[in-house]
Amino acid sequence: MNMLSMPGASPDEVAEPRANEALCKRLVMAKIQLDRLERDGSCKDLSALSAARIEFALASRALADALITQEVAEEHSLLY
Repeated sequence: MNMLSMPGASPDEVAEPRANEALCKRLVMAKIQLDRLERDGSCKDLSALSAARIEFALASRALADALITQEVAEEHSLLY
């Protein structure tokens, strides 16, 4: 099941996955670009490959940070 399309019990719960959706899209696009450059054996542009690797790492971290923040917020709301 796609976690991004799961409805929440409240409007606030629905908003968080939508915010993460942009980060997921960024990560997917970065992965596609990185894979394309890595598969292209004739690609001599090492700066483009390095930039693609950096963007993939940054996108991964951004999504992970958002998911951690969401998890902490959910745990906090369960306590109160």
